[in-house]
Amino acid sequence: MADDVKLTALEKLAIIRLEARGVRRAAAGIVNQPDIDRGIARIKERARKRAANGNK
Repeated sequence: MADDVKLTALEKLAIIRLEARGVRRAAAGIVNQPDIDRGIARIKERARKRAANGNK
């Protein structure tokens, strides 16, 4: 699946926030973080749907 979707600034910030949470968890020794991956995928899917509808 190609990640050629244009993300808004708010979507980029949301992804950065999720990744920062993942880094903190990794530092605490938690290596399996499927909720972080699902969150990022959900944000990108929303952007794909927005692009398909012709918005921004």
